[in-house]
Amino acid sequence: MWAEMSASKGDGQAAGVVRACVLNLVVYVAGKEECPEVNDLLEDVVERHPCRAVLLVVNRAATEPRLEAFVSTRCQLSAPAAKRICGEQITIEADGPVVDTASTAVTPLLVPDVPVFLWWKDIPHYEDKLFDRLAEMSDRVVIDSASFDHPHKDMLRLAEILKEGNLRVSDLNWGRLTSWRSLVASFWDVADYRQSLAQIERVAIEYDPPDASHDEIAPKALLALGWIASCLGWEVLADDSSLEAGRAHFKLSDGGREIEAVLAATDDVAGRDGMITSLTLRTAAGDEFFVVLRHNEGKLETGARLGGDGQKVGRVLAYEARSEGQRLSAELDILSRDEVFESAAEVAARMLSSVAV
Repeated sequence: MWAEMSASKGDGQAAGVVRACVLNLVVYVAGKEECPEVNDLLEDVVERHPCRAVLLVVNRAATEPRLEAFVSTRCQLSAPAAKRICGEQITIEADGPVVDTASTAVTPLLVPDVPVFLWWKDIPHYEDKLFDRLAEMSDRVVIDSASFDHPHKDMLRLAEILKEGNLRVSDLNWGRLTSWRSLVASFWDVADYRQSLAQIERVAIEYDPPDASHDEIAPKALLALGWIASCLGWEVLADDSSLEAGRAHFKLSDGGREIEAVLAATDDVAGRDGMITSLTLRTAAGDEFFVVLRHNEGKLETGARLGGDGQKVGRVLAYEARSEGQRLSAELDILSRDEVFESAAEVAARMLSSVAV
């Protein structure tokens, strides 16, 4: 294939092709129906990270074993009239009994001396031999908690994987919280707010219910609360915490001072699957600090209501709308552990455990 692409043109000039590979990207998908979406996402990825992509498409329900592979190239132009920069994509289809051992087909195809990323486009369930083997050969594992079909149990499973300490994990859903985290953290940049913020007594987060499981708390809301609690050093209290359909009530402690946290679902709106719609911090001084989603406008409103006089200060900002391919590309820049994410996931799991999921 490369020989044909590099062959001279009819006029004797060499073909404008450069072969490049900065990393290996192994992508796991459960079923052919997801392949078109993944192929589109990989277009954004190779633009920034020329790589060897190994797309592993499995059908665990099949009774007959099957293992087939196909190879193609993915190319981009670095500049107009410049040479094409190309990498390979190998698609492996595995059915039935061979799925658990499909990692043996992947290993010999990895380019040596460059990092290996595993994008597990599914939930890593317990005792999944294929996940364990692919993760063991990877420098970093990328998941998306927005795809959790049982958010509570899957969040607990994620926390267990992180606690084991063997894997470096990225969550695309965590990346979607970047704008929210930046705006919430910016409240502490205002010196006049800090004394009030040291006495937070209530955190309220509203979210659009996840499509996969309407009655369970959206992973993004759990991670947001886990992030706030872990950064501020709050402890989780089991007493008086409760969990019901579309609503959770947690008790937290800051050195003996209790904080109430409420996560509540809003009406289900198309296109907002699992998104946070508002986040409010209320303090003992009667101040409120908030971030609100303006979904139709693609903006976040942030502000503060100060004291009893109802004074309000705030601003409206456009948040960065990135494609899933661009989000995945950003994760491929990171090899080290994300300790802030791991702490947030650990506290979120502790909160769920306090109400006996």
